[in-house]
Amino acid sequence: MNQSNCNKEYFTIGLSINQPKLCPSVTWNSNAITFTNSNTIGRQPYSISIDINNTIYIAEGNRSRVQVWLEGNATPIRRISNSLITPQAVFPSINGGIYVDNGKFNGQVDKWTLNTINGTTVMNITDACYGLFIDINNYLYCSINATNNVIKQSLDNGTLTIAAGNSTGGSTAYQLNQPRGIFVDINLNIYIADSGNARIQLFKPGQSNATTVAGTGAPGTFTFIKPIAVILDSDGYLFIADFDGHCIIRSGRSGFYCLFGCTYQPGAASNQLHSPQSLSFDSYGNLYVADSEDHRIQKFILRTNSCDISYNLPKFCSNATWNPNAITVANSANIGPHSQGLVVNNNNTVYVSSYITNKILVWLDGSASLQTYISSDLNLPGAIFVTINGTVYVCNNGNRRIDKWIQNIAGSSTPAMFVNDTCNGIFVDIEDNIYCSMSDFHTVILFNNGTYTPFIIAGNGSTGFGPYMLKYPRGIFVDINFNLYIADCGNNRVQLLQWEYVSMTTVVGNGSNETITFSCPTSVVLDADGYLFITDYYNQRITGSNADGYRCIVGCTNGIGSVSNQLSQPWSLGFDSHGNIYVDDLGNSRVQKFLFISNSCDEVIVYNDTLTSTANLNITTTTSYQNGGQFASSIFLPSCSTPLSIGSNCNTSASICDIRQPCQNNSTCLNDNTTIRGYNCNCLSGFNGTECQYDYRICQLRTCSYNGICYQSSNTTFTCSCNEGWQGVHCEVKINYCKNITCYNQGVCQSSLSNYTCLCISEYYSGRYCQIKSGKIVILERVSKSFGYIAITFLIGTALFIITMDILKYYFGIDPI
Repeated sequence: MNQSNCNKEYFTIGLSINQPKLCPSVTWNSNAITFTNSNTIGRQPYSISIDINNTIYIAEGNRSRVQVWLEGNATPIRRISNSLITPQAVFPSINGGIYVDNGKFNGQVDKWTLNTINGTTVMNITDACYGLFIDINNYLYCSINATNNVIKQSLDNGTLTIAAGNSTGGSTAYQLNQPRGIFVDINLNIYIADSGNARIQLFKPGQSNATTVAGTGAPGTFTFIKPIAVILDSDGYLFIADFDGHCIIRSGRSGFYCLFGCTYQPGAASNQLHSPQSLSFDSYGNLYVADSEDHRIQKFILRTNSCDISYNLPKFCSNATWNPNAITVANSANIGPHSQGLVVNNNNTVYVSSYITNKILVWLDGSASLQTYISSDLNLPGAIFVTINGTVYVCNNGNRRIDKWIQNIAGSSTPAMFVNDTCNGIFVDIEDNIYCSMSDFHTVILFNNGTYTPFIIAGNGSTGFGPYMLKYPRGIFVDINFNLYIADCGNNRVQLLQWEYVSMTTVVGNGSNETITFSCPTSVVLDADGYLFITDYYNQRITGSNADGYRCIVGCTNGIGSVSNQLSQPWSLGFDSHGNIYVDDLGNSRVQKFLFISNSCDEVIVYNDTLTSTANLNITTTTSYQNGGQFASSIFLPSCSTPLSIGSNCNTSASICDIRQPCQNNSTCLNDNTTIRGYNCNCLSGFNGTECQYDYRICQLRTCSYNGICYQSSNTTFTCSCNEGWQGVHCEVKINYCKNITCYNQGVCQSSLSNYTCLCISEYYSGRYCQIKSGKIVILERVSKSFGYIAITFLIGTALFIITMDILKYYFGIDPI
């Protein structure tokens, strides 16, 4: 039985606040709901923090207090105010402490708990702390705007030191100017919102010089006006509140972009902010923002956090084959001539753009009838892409733009990107960045989801064959690691631009070590192992690769035609979840479906969620040893008797397995001169890929949440052993230990990870259920009861006296007065 430990899904170990695990394609509702407003929190909500129990703490400047909400409560359960004056920041500790700035007039940071009446001074300071944080080593950090530094103090021994800044305002690497929000990760890296310098500074442990990670001094990130708060998610991506920009900015693998308030204008609408001052996540990934000048706390609700992809990546064995005789899915009567857009999504829905009729045609899985998207603005539609949420992107060639249709809003389209010419290929990556290959300009442009600014990502605008150049590029494919594959038609090759590289590598075709040749490749897709499948336009065929290299898949008759085993200028292709290949057979004005022959393999598995593995595709080059010449002078490199040995003594193996060690995940590398790569990897069970880089084990790192342990019970099933406090198939459900628990004397039950606690409203109550009253309360109750008895006796006596007087007067005729 296989066993693997799983990382926490939502919390970073040791920190008291939430760092959610967010997929690259995560989205939030852009219209926030107001959690609370000025009626409850006054006009100056300066700081918000949410702990791992989803308890919310808000520091209110003008009311000089901190209020506390338990998860699910609409009203605060505690107000902390005694001796506080205009608190600027609040931060909860992992053990229930509440640390509050009280420095502006009192020169201190106070520690409170939910059931204490008075705070305790834990740090003496010279001015207000505009940011507070407690790291995993129990150090309390305070950013002092007035002295341009960040100080830290051990809560264990009281040692106080300067953590960042030289106490003189400036813009050098070791200086700060009006520092505000701070965040310290589990590696003790300090992130500081250096508001006066409009940047985010990163101070690594033991370093006095910072690195600018965003803003002024970090080109290509974002231009801030006054960044005032910064937090991190579990992957280390930044979320920043720009006070004077009235927006929230986040970072991702493809850069920085605006998340909320993206008009950059102040406002009070649900999709606007006015001087956001603080932000914090709850455990569900919802983002709370202290919208200071709107006097409210805004809650942006997580909408989607799926790590799925929208297309199919089938997994094939090396001898996988397809029926050479295709089935016609659509013909010219449906799609008309010149159709250049085909997509098959992970629900096996087929999308085809009809160039002449200005329609997008849709066939649901297994259905012969079609649904039609029609837009009066659609003019000569071409390349097409469909995202995981059903949004359709199409190149509107006649209007020189890319339009998008949002699912379930029939007939409604909006321009997503304006272009100078036709997009011969479209792709939308997992962060919703749009790629367009512009054949006539010999470039691929990227339209960033956050900045909404297109820029050239591949090609230099001139036709050519070099590593920076393209010639009439067509189809494109972007994998989950943001590696860009380009069908470089005019150069008869497929190019790869790896993430964060500037030059391209030829994967196959003209200029590569592969033996296969192309005549204008127009489309490229990948399978689960990273093998390429390519439409060869003028060779009228589909080619594919596997561990043994490249071979023809369908259309292998070497002739143009319209019978079922022939193609005519195939333009694009896609897989369904069963491994069948769909081809846009442009010259025949039809869509062909080539059925995967399932018994050609022992099994076929389709992985739609490839984000559960950390796949890195390494493009290798091989060295060709030639007997006819010597590559280097023997003065510098001794001649060994065999090319299999290198080194000054010719005692080092030159085999590719020993030099490159390409096989990953404890697999075995076998030298094999019969393959193009020169080696094969013998993978352990559960791993696959040319270098065993893909992990397909049932138990993945994220299978069991919150440090649950995954046990594989069969080839297809698993069981999660959950930590205390969690339950569910994936240990994703937090146990509510407060269910059926009653806390007395107005105590509030708070569920923890493995138990519950009754939070008593004051020090006068104690006990497991706040049922024990202090001696002072007992005396007060007895005194109050005594006064009550006296009052009742007095009232009864008075009533009897009045009744007696009335009886004497009206019954006996005696007037005693």
